[in-house]
Amino acid sequence: MRLLIVEGSGRGFLCQYSHALAMGLHQAGEEVRLLTGARDELADWTVPFDKRSCLADGLAGWSCLRRQVREYAPAVVHLQWINRPLAALLFIHWARSRGIAVVYTPHNILPHERRWLSLPLFRALYRRVDRVVARDQHLGWALEELLDTPQERLAYLPGSPNPLALDVFPPAVCPELSARASGQLRILFFGHGSARKGLDGFLQVIAARDWPDYLQLVVAGEGVLTGIEDRLLAAARARLRITVIDRYLRPPEVKQLFSTGDLLVMPYRKRCKSPLTDLAAAFGVPVLRSDRVQGTGFREGWQGLTYPHDCPERLAEILMDLIHDPAALTALRGLCEPVQVAMARLAEGHRLLYREVHAEAGSIPITAARNPLAGGL
Repeated sequence: MRLLIVEGSGRGFLCQYSHALAMGLHQAGEEVRLLTGARDELADWTVPFDKRSCLADGLAGWSCLRRQVREYAPAVVHLQWINRPLAALLFIHWARSRGIAVVYTPHNILPHERRWLSLPLFRALYRRVDRVVARDQHLGWALEELLDTPQERLAYLPGSPNPLALDVFPPAVCPELSARASGQLRILFFGHGSARKGLDGFLQVIAARDWPDYLQLVVAGEGVLTGIEDRLLAAARARLRITVIDRYLRPPEVKQLFSTGDLLVMPYRKRCKSPLTDLAAAFGVPVLRSDRVQGTGFREGWQGLTYPHDCPERLAEILMDLIHDPAALTALRGLCEPVQVAMARLAEGHRLLYREVHAEAGSIPITAARNPLAGGL
């Protein structure tokens, strides 16, 4: 059975997750092709499965997808990315009329921008796709209760294995980072710039007290200082050694960064289901997060600690306790499932799902599949 996995961003968690899924399926003996974004950040990584980095933004990406489907003739198309719900609805109708099942994994159930304007189209999409994969029960609840996704169309397949943690994936040193000194502790704040991630509040916490000389904060990511005033950064730097890497980090640099980190701080102000908790777990980096961060499978006291988002004093207390108690910090480096094992488990769950939807797609009369779209359009 031929499988086509589609991920159009070519960057970040979506790209890495899709590569892990494709790798697991290939290792399980499935014939799989991955379509990813034209700016594929993992282009330099040689993979054993078929991959095409051809998807562009906008409608051109959907045209490319149809061409690939005609060429490859998959039994199942698995979408990891939808930027235009109307185009996706039309594609689903087109694919199903050809006996091809379509699965969708929404890593965000609605887009961050103009979400309520697009809600009717996404509601229609969730009712028409053959299966919607929910990566945790909370996401499944939202899909069913808020977006009217039929329960029989939901599949729960947790897991976020990250190929960056594989031994075969090479690291690369960030030129902005000096080698770690003996006894140094390195705290990480990582991600693209956004006010909802609470960096300004965290820097205020840093600027309000003295910190040990052996402590270093690395603030890294594209546009990471967006909205941060120069005087606040200067005040924080007067108290603590801070290294800023305000740019996009290539995956090998991300691997090196997390391989040398001692603690990831996530002081988010807005509720967010972040894949960073899984990335940190893959490298054994403990997480100090606000209660606005949701992490699939995050185990409190094992992989990190949580504090109230509106209590910066508690953030400061926990952070100070951890840096003065190396044993407590080490205890939070809870062992997680090896990446190879997690990839195999994720692939096996998807293999069963693909066989199920393929069998169902084959039982749908072509005339029924070709009925005009309705409901929400």
